[in-house]
Amino acid sequence: MNRFIYTLLSFLAIAAAGCSKADELLYNDIARIQLNDTSAINSTFVYETAAVSRDTVYIPVNTIGDLSNVDRTVKLVQVAETGVVDAAVAGVHYLAFDDPSIQPLMVVKANAVKAQIPVVLLRDPSLKEKTVRLRLELVANAQFGLGELRQRALTLVFSDRLERFYSWRVDGTQASAYNAFGKYSTVKHQFMIDILGEKIDEAWYQMALSIAATTHYKNLLKQRLADFNADPANIASGKAPLKESAAVGATIITFP
Repeated sequence: MNRFIYTLLSFLAIAAAGCSKADELLYNDIARIQLNDTSAINSTFVYETAAVSRDTVYIPVNTIGDLSNVDRTVKLVQVAETGVVDAAVAGVHYLAFDDPSIQPLMVVKANAVKAQIPVVLLRDPSLKEKTVRLRLELVANAQFGLGELRQRALTLVFSDRLERFYSWRVDGTQASAYNAFGKYSTVKHQFMIDILGEKIDEAWYQMALSIAATTHYKNLLKQRLADFNADPANIASGKAPLKESAAVGATIITFP
């Protein structure tokens, strides 16, 4: 029996090594490109002055294979998402990827293995009324083949309204701001802005982390929320207790 187990384990080890070698050969045969992170990216114009008409989101990409001593073009396209009504429209909500003004920027620089590929968002008036989605996908071209299948596409979600930021991108423990402040809602987000007098976005959250202040902010917000909900004027007007939305049966806002 021991000999059988040893033989089986040896076979599995050889097979695993063979698969690893095959994967290595598969993705290193030519220059390839893939996304560094496929998590959805949220962006908003809501904090910007009326004079700001566009913004740029940068998409990190990694290359696989040999370096090049010349710049190499990266190609992105928009792809459809099943069931999505509010898809971004090129020339309305974002600058088309074949626009001559952006083409020189969509490159991996010579002798580099990484790049930040710009996606220029346009502040169309419709973004005050709706949130749009832009599903991006890498496409093979003369300079690059494609890397791993799971690392080829991501979604940008943006508007001119309050939006989740990256560290609060989902209501789950994988998003650290959820651990700090609980379930997201735009009403809670606006309450935080009103109380703290800050632009509550990814930069603010990273600052709070860097100075170990998230617990302080959470406790402050909990107390201010309790004060708001106990205010007779707020109770009489129906503003208190503060809820996640104006919908009937909406959940009362809380902090952990």
